[in-house]
Amino acid sequence: MENLVFVHDMKSEPYTTSDIVSEYSGVSYKRVRELITRHFNDFEQLGGFSFEWSKPSKGSKGGRPHRIYHLTETHVTFLFSLLDNTPQVVKFNLLIAKAFKELKERVAEQQQEITNKNILLERNKQINKDLGQVIHEYLPDNPYAYSNYHTLAYITVTGYTPSKLRNIYHVQNAQEALTNEQLDEFERVKQAIASLIMIGQPYKIIKQAVSIAK
Repeated sequence: MENLVFVHDMKSEPYTTSDIVSEYSGVSYKRVRELITRHFNDFEQLGGFSFEWSKPSKGSKGGRPHRIYHLTETHVTFLFSLLDNTPQVVKFNLLIAKAFKELKERVAEQQQEITNKNILLERNKQINKDLGQVIHEYLPDNPYAYSNYHTLAYITVTGYTPSKLRNIYHVQNAQEALTNEQLDEFERVKQAIASLIMIGQPYKIIKQAVSIAK
């Protein structure tokens, strides 16, 4: 059902197309487009909808292009009310309803995951600040401490340096390459590093400690 319903981006409403409705419902492309044209104002009252122009299939000699309407779930529901309830139409009505439901659930899960990651990133900004403050206070004469300890945290969690993560995942901030689980672990490692710095442990001991804890 992944090829029945689409979404432009995470913030837009899922849609199907008039050609998909025609193909799976057994109603001709011409009939579907005629219904949309005839009831255009009614469709627009349910929310504005866009369209694209069809393109000749590969290897064909072309043909007259036609409008392919992008229909939201509300548009599709109204369109089905204009069609005869043939067995094929009824079957596709159920199929497309499930497809819309599944896509909306996937989008909601992705949005929640992004929200959770943003929360973790914001929380880690404070942890970064706290670790930076600890380094500034306890290791003021070591110009490499900040870089060394943050690199240690990244390597402990991912096995990669921040520079390597940025290159692999094409991000500006290495934290953006971490999963939610890794962000949680990253926070714990930095907290451990800060605590060990405050009790006077040297880099070698701290590196061994966080590696064993991992």
